[in-house]
Amino acid sequence: MYDSPNYPTDPKAVANFVREAEYGTLVATGASGWPQVTIVPFVIDDLTIWVHCVQEDPTYKALTQTDRCTFFISDFLAFTPHDWVDTRNAARATLNFRAVAYECTAEVFTAPSTVAEVLRKTLDRYEPAKDYEPVEDSDFYGPRLRRLAAVRMQVVKVHAKFKVGPYGPPALKSHVADQLQKRSRPGDQRAAEVISRYALGEV
Repeated sequence: MYDSPNYPTDPKAVANFVREAEYGTLVATGASGWPQVTIVPFVIDDLTIWVHCVQEDPTYKALTQTDRCTFFISDFLAFTPHDWVDTRNAARATLNFRAVAYECTAEVFTAPSTVAEVLRKTLDRYEPAKDYEPVEDSDFYGPRLRRLAAVRMQVVKVHAKFKVGPYGPPALKSHVADQLQKRSRPGDQRAAEVISRYALGEV
C-alpha cells in the first residue's frame, strides 16, 4: 500500500477506525508460495491482535509454516469520477477508502482452553452482556474447540492510508460529499457522511 504524502493519516484516527471495524483479512504465505487469505473477527489490544480460525483453513496451515503475516482492515467508501474535481484531468478519478495493514509475527495455538479463551474475548467484543452457554472445554463446545485454532499476532509495523475524499482543501472534499449525496448509489450516503467528517476535521 503506497504511503502517499497527499494522504497523511493521523494515528488517533487509525485507532478509532480499527476499534470500530468488525472484521479483518488475515494474509499468510506458507510453503506453497501462494498467499492465503481469510476474513475473520478480531480482538485488538494495543499491539496484540487475537483471531480464531478453523484448523483446516489454508491460511491457518500457512501460519504453521511461517510466523509472518499481514492483518488487513479496510473500508471501501465509493468511487468518485474525475470531473467532480477537475473536468480535464482524468487522473482525479479515484477510489475512496480507509485501510490499515499490520505486519505481524504470529503464534498459533490449538489447546482447547486457549481457543476457548480467545472465543470468550471475541464474544465479549461482539456480543457484550449477551446470555449463552459459557465457552469452555465441555461436552457442549469441546468438539468445536478441537476443530479451531487461536492466533496471536504481535504488530511489528503499521501501514495506514485513509484516502477519504480528493487531495485538496476541505471545500473540495465537501463538494465531493455533496456530489455523492446527489448520485445516491448504494453506499454513497455513508461515504458522503465519512468524507464530510474528514472535511470538517472530525476524525
